[in-house]
Amino acid sequence: MPFSGERIYWLNDDQARPEAAPQNLPAKVDVAVVGAGYTGLTAALHLARAGRNVVVFDAVAVGHGASSRNGGMVGPGLHKLGITGLVNTYGEARAIAILGEGLRALDHLQTFLEEERIECDLTLAGRFRGARTPAHYGASARECDWLRAKIGLPSYNVPKAEQRAEIGSDFYHGGVVYVRDGGVHPRKLLLALVDKAFEAGVRILAPCAVTGLRRGLGGTEVQTDQGVLNAREVVLATNGYSDRRSAVLNCRVVPIETGACAVGPLTPEQMAELTPKARMHGETGRIFMWYRPTPDGRSFIFGGRFGAGGASLAAREAAFRRSITRVFPQLADAPLSHVWSGQIAYTADHSPHLGQVDGVWLAGGYCGSGVTRAIYFGTKLARRMLGQSDSETAFDALPFNSVPFRPFAPWGAGMLVRWHQMKDNRDLRAARG
Repeated sequence: MPFSGERIYWLNDDQARPEAAPQNLPAKVDVAVVGAGYTGLTAALHLARAGRNVVVFDAVAVGHGASSRNGGMVGPGLHKLGITGLVNTYGEARAIAILGEGLRALDHLQTFLEEERIECDLTLAGRFRGARTPAHYGASARECDWLRAKIGLPSYNVPKAEQRAEIGSDFYHGGVVYVRDGGVHPRKLLLALVDKAFEAGVRILAPCAVTGLRRGLGGTEVQTDQGVLNAREVVLATNGYSDRRSAVLNCRVVPIETGACAVGPLTPEQMAELTPKARMHGETGRIFMWYRPTPDGRSFIFGGRFGAGGASLAAREAAFRRSITRVFPQLADAPLSHVWSGQIAYTADHSPHLGQVDGVWLAGGYCGSGVTRAIYFGTKLARRMLGQSDSETAFDALPFNSVPFRPFAPWGAGMLVRWHQMKDNRDLRAARG
């Protein structure tokens, strides 16, 4: 949830303009979409173009959640279980299919933006993933070789002696460059989707909270804080912002709070030192930091699980400063212009999912890699609802199960984060000597 004093970098200037004009609640629609983020808007767009009468609801505002709070990094997404975990769980053939789906999702995003002529500062400058320890470098190099051989992922290893060509830091022990990763301006992408949806005839009601769903013979009664309507079909696209009002999805994902900050403005010389090739960046580790230059090349955005939930602005800034200066000590006195938080959604199997459960269409559980996946899954979900071809994904055979002991899951996730941080600190101490 937002905290007092938060400032979101992407909402500067005209990107903060209101998107949805007030509209009356219709009595009946073909499809009600709950959640006006990337997934919901993409699904609504495709459904409306196919002739469906679609209304999109959001409890707060269009793109209030992760779609306006993420880092804007795009890529294949890979998988949180890692190669070994995937192969051990599903076998090599299915693991290859799941990982290959990430490349198809990225291809889809590129094609979609080109065909729709959406300007959102897309750049595929690649991503450098730094290895925190020598052991991490060896594991990353082996993973890089496997991905290149098995799914054709363009990537290459960078030894420590050569990493200054990628990053203005000596902190890492080498790393890997993933060539096809990149970035977008997430708010520009969101607003473009809004405009496309309006053009297709989609109605957006925001703020208008959906408070309950009641299945009937003729469809679903959608209860909102502005009245009731009947929908033939319902899409839940609330992801990390699911709650008891979207119970079918809420019981299948665990919301996890993450934070982000913008450092700058910086000089062109500073930016060139930090990232000589203007790449996206990440690192190995259980609790890791991601970072990237802003589209205008004047600031850097850092993100990760920093600062405990409910922490003050000062505590969050201090947590960011410690993590940033660990990699870039030259930024010790650089200004933090923006600090904000958001929620991502994890699943029990660390995989994203889409499909129909209890008569409701669902898509989400992107596990922190949501920009590319949300556009892809929103499209696939709409195609499936319309009975169109090319709606299949490698994730279809994976059951979208409820999270065990769901009411206690956020507490358990917080404890696991702290445990992983302790283990990461131990590894760093060992690597230093």
